[in-house]
Amino acid sequence: MIGERSPEERLKKGKQIEILFLIIAWISAVCCLIRTDFNFAFALFGYYLWISRNDKANSMMLIIMNGVLVLVDIIWLIAVANVWTSKSNNPAWDSLHGLHVFALLLSILNVILKAVIIFLINSYKNGQNAENTKNMAG
Repeated sequence: MIGERSPEERLKKGKQIEILFLIIAWISAVCCLIRTDFNFAFALFGYYLWISRNDKANSMMLIIMNGVLVLVDIIWLIAVANVWTSKSNNPAWDSLHGLHVFALLLSILNVILKAVIIFLINSYKNGQNAENTKNMAG
């Protein structure tokens, strides 16, 4: 059937999701040195939810949570990017320009990784639904 995934492919996708949650947590930990980053706690929470449930029944909650976090990150990037990248008359502020750009780049990377997680969880969930339908029919 089209769209069906083998159990090995779903297991591999599940591991990729785990790793991505941990990568986001590490990136957010670095960002916490430069800005207040809520993503660290949510990444660890998402990782915990993903590994603690065998049936992955919480996948929709993780999709929604990451979707909301992507939206909040985009709003933060729009609000802060112009201020953090422009020059000012304050030399102390201007000396932080490199750190600000670094934090912005890491934040953009986190947004991209969260979008990938949303895609992978949705794909995993669809594969699981197809397997459940197949098991019920057979």
